[in-house]
Amino acid sequence: MDVRKDILINCSVGETRMAVTEDGLPVEIKLFRDHQPSYVDSIFLGRITKLSTEFQAAFVDLGNNLSGFLPLKTMPRSPGKKPKDLTALVQEGQRIIVQVTADADQHKSLKLTGRVELLSPAVVFHPFRAGAYVSSRLKDPNKREELKKFGKSLKLDQYGLTFRTDAQHYSLEKLTAVSRHFILHWQNITNDLKNQKCPSILTQPPVPIEQIMRRFAKTDISNVIIDNAAAVRLAVQWANVFSAGLADRINEYTEKETLFSRYEIEDEIEQITAKNVPLASGAWITIEETEALTAIDVNMGSAQVANDQQKQIFKINKEAAREVFRQLRLRSLGGIVIVDFIDMEDKGDQKSLLHYVDELILRDPEPLQRGGISSFGLLELTRRTVQNSLNNLMLEKHVLSKNTESICLDLLRNAQAEAKNNPGLPVTIKVDSNAKKWFENNSIVLDSFLKITGSNLKLDQL
Repeated sequence: MDVRKDILINCSVGETRMAVTEDGLPVEIKLFRDHQPSYVDSIFLGRITKLSTEFQAAFVDLGNNLSGFLPLKTMPRSPGKKPKDLTALVQEGQRIIVQVTADADQHKSLKLTGRVELLSPAVVFHPFRAGAYVSSRLKDPNKREELKKFGKSLKLDQYGLTFRTDAQHYSLEKLTAVSRHFILHWQNITNDLKNQKCPSILTQPPVPIEQIMRRFAKTDISNVIIDNAAAVRLAVQWANVFSAGLADRINEYTEKETLFSRYEIEDEIEQITAKNVPLASGAWITIEETEALTAIDVNMGSAQVANDQQKQIFKINKEAAREVFRQLRLRSLGGIVIVDFIDMEDKGDQKSLLHYVDELILRDPEPLQRGGISSFGLLELTRRTVQNSLNNLMLEKHVLSKNTESICLDLLRNAQAEAKNNPGLPVTIKVDSNAKKWFENNSIVLDSFLKITGSNLKLDQL
């Protein structure tokens, strides 16, 4: 049974928000902020400012106070054996064409690659890689062979193309038009490269509507609904060039009720900020995101879905797995993810759960790998993301600090050292209102201080 997929785009002052729904349930939410744009896919003419032999990387100035980190292993492949020290391939001050692969995380630089690509739902254009290729996700052998022969017939010369899974739904005439558009566009922007300002952006600037359409507007989308007339025109213009028939499915939303309220996306966004995600059975999952990894714990609670305990555990784990993979996409979670399932004694149940996990992985548009379930019931995943998670965008980071008790005990230690250096003299410490209250509630420490040091301790409130 086919799943109905829709793209909803809300254009507001300062921010564009996008949601992808499957049968009405949100599976992707992305935020594009005017003051903090996403540069993913943007291509720059940059200048190398520093080389690192330790990281085998280059730091690249992109202009407009932007900088990027370029692992030199991502440089276009060239004939011959690469040197062990890849920094020998480039030099400081060199002009270089690079592409952003991931947005900057906190105080880090943008992540870059030298293997530049122009992206559309059906075709990926490679200016620095010759040949015609077919995505490994396209399984139909007859279609693969047809696209390979078609690619060779295009006479790409030094350029390359990869036909994505969506290409099987395009006519060869449309694929030809998209391919020719990419080639002409690339030739136009690089025609007078020596005289181009450096650093500067070459193509695919951070325009939210275009970014959304490039990454999400595939042939299986039922409707694209946008609440802004200008954005609708831009989306239709893009679809007329790159998509097969999608322009007719792009609609403007004009109702009084806001678009995200009408489709209950606002409620979903509010729930994203919560650590606990309830499941229909009465169980829940808890999501803890840290800099090192994301930990997800499955909690059975008072759920009762089967009389047999092992069957119940398996059903809840399966229900939890489905929600875990939805939340990974919804919250844009990436890196290392550890899922702590409820322990299953039956090895068959473990295999069945992993088989179901593999099905869920195939639905995720981002590259995702898994390990096995450990003896502790832990499943390790790695997932690539190109944008910051929604939690990073929407929530203030909580900075851990000492509690009042620890602060007061530190003050006492410092005061004791001062009393030792100045025997018999009173010692004054400055305290805020919380510390003053703690000392008043624990006045025994003041008596102990006098008894041990022979000095009176006075409190001076800030």
